[in-house]
Amino acid sequence: MKQAVVVCHRGASLLAPENTLASLEKAIELGAGVVELDVRPSRDGVLYVMHDATVDRTTNGTGRISDLLSDDIDLLDAGAWFGPEFEGERVPRLDRFLDVCKGRIATYVEIKEGDPAEIRDMLAMRGMLNDAWTFSFDQSIRAEARAKVPDLRRMVLYIHVGSVDRAIAQDAHILEFHEDNLDPDLVAEAKRAGLVTQIFYAGNERAVFEKAVRCGVEQMNIDEVELFRSVEKELLTSV
Repeated sequence: MKQAVVVCHRGASLLAPENTLASLEKAIELGAGVVELDVRPSRDGVLYVMHDATVDRTTNGTGRISDLLSDDIDLLDAGAWFGPEFEGERVPRLDRFLDVCKGRIATYVEIKEGDPAEIRDMLAMRGMLNDAWTFSFDQSIRAEARAKVPDLRRMVLYIHVGSVDRAIAQDAHILEFHEDNLDPDLVAEAKRAGLVTQIFYAGNERAVFEKAVRCGVEQMNIDEVELFRSVEKELLTSV
């Protein structure tokens, strides 16, 4: 067994406001190999790093991000809700976020809304394409990415494809499991087929982390980075 690559879900979102430059910096400080980020466009077509369809939960503004102009989004406070020390943190534009990532951490871009080709080009112009991948819960965006940008690596979820063979048939590069479908035989089969294996887990149960390590999952898309590393260390040193 070897150490898994940590994918910081929305950045180090337990230590700083999610999907901000502050959470990105914390992820890098934690030694994460990858930052997961969500992308949505403004009304005037500027891509922002934002999970929700509205800005209400994570900023001092209101409304759908797709209805807001970039000049207005740029003025929103995206940090004070998390803690006073983050007051003044902004909703990052995707281009700025990628500039900070370049040469420091790889990227997993979940496309909530947006053009996969535009995102691919932004990654390519920074020399970041080889270490990046994408996914979307929107089936039309997944199909568009597969058709328009075949050189941008794509992830699929086991709950969507139902088998390793179907993941291969969809030209996937990464297969993501969840805690309820994580199985050592499936992980092994995926690896033999040349897929990178990953689990998404937003909880903090040690048993889930232990199972992921024992299954040999290669990438951990998680919030509880320090807890996972402590569990992983215990298991790896006991081998």
